[in-house]
Amino acid sequence: MRATSNALAGTRTRVSSIVERAQRRDVARRAPLRAVSEPSSLETFAGAWYGPDMQTRSSEWTIELSDDHIREIDAALALARSRGYEIVELSPENFLLETLGPELERMGRELVHGRGFALMRNFPVERYTRWESCAAFFAMGRYMGFVVPQNKFGHVVGHVKNLGADPASPLTRLYTTNAAQPYHTDSADIVGLLCLSQALEGGHSQVTSSTAIWNELVKQSPQSAALLREPFVVSRKGEIPPGKEATYRIPIFHTTPDGRLCAIYDRSFIDSAKALVGATLSDEQTRALDDLDALACSDELRLDMTLQPGDIQWLHNHTILHARSAFTDRTDGEPRHLVRLWVSPDERVGAMQLPDIFAERFGTVAPGPSRGGIRVDGQGASCPLDAQQS
Repeated sequence: MRATSNALAGTRTRVSSIVERAQRRDVARRAPLRAVSEPSSLETFAGAWYGPDMQTRSSEWTIELSDDHIREIDAALALARSRGYEIVELSPENFLLETLGPELERMGRELVHGRGFALMRNFPVERYTRWESCAAFFAMGRYMGFVVPQNKFGHVVGHVKNLGADPASPLTRLYTTNAAQPYHTDSADIVGLLCLSQALEGGHSQVTSSTAIWNELVKQSPQSAALLREPFVVSRKGEIPPGKEATYRIPIFHTTPDGRLCAIYDRSFIDSAKALVGATLSDEQTRALDDLDALACSDELRLDMTLQPGDIQWLHNHTILHARSAFTDRTDGEPRHLVRLWVSPDERVGAMQLPDIFAERFGTVAPGPSRGGIRVDGQGASCPLDAQQS
């Protein structure tokens, strides 16, 4: 992994606001919570991993694209261009990756059913046009499943870039700013992030096993763990599916029908609900969220990455929380710019079984092209080649 020693050393400061918020809780906030009503919900789960251990095993989760892989991508891009395909039309049937395709499928199965994250390197962004980068990235995602829309405009390749939006606004999605993004999950099974250009300073990535967070909560803060099994009010930040309300209620930690742990969380969307509709949090709920955040960014749990141009980070949202530090863009060159995919796994990868309540956010829990993403009236799939204010 190509994170600098300074980046690793600076992680505490990059996410210090979360830690400080947890540390500032006064004695009154630490009063005993109500008794746990469902002791069985406080079991621990298999599948947890810890960042310091994973740091020493990077060869297990790093995939180096070979010269043969790149030649396959080049040939598939040339054919797609010659036949006039739109990016949204690309698939394994018309974008043949003879050796890389099976590798992507294998990786997808590991994401969903195993470790939950991977880092792919050597994607040649330095010589690809924007169309070529977006097209190849989209097609790679299609080898794992269906690419779903990321915003109300129907963008299936999203642009993670500072557009100058106000991070304090309850309707702002933080990926359009240069502010820190706290630990969260996205509204899709798999997220891929391809780095086109990096910031002058900051913009570092952190990932943490949500199973490890839960297991540590059970050991260290069982009252908080119990509360995180109960519903919180969550905003949709104005991107409202047909027939739905501006907010919905859902717990953060869940047990899947086949007995795995999964999580759905973004504190900025919980804060948005407070601002938009006056949703309230008790002191105990606030403490529980603080405990979750403090564990997520702790030295003992998290794994640090600094994505460089040509790196692709792949994550399984149901078992991984991820965060990004604030950043400062260059004034004399390309700003920080990543492109993003949201993928709903197909039968080649196999999707996690989700609790029925996830349909409130994912539209359906049935595997397929309708699971996950942002769905609103009048939306059509599109693939802009640069960021647009949303």
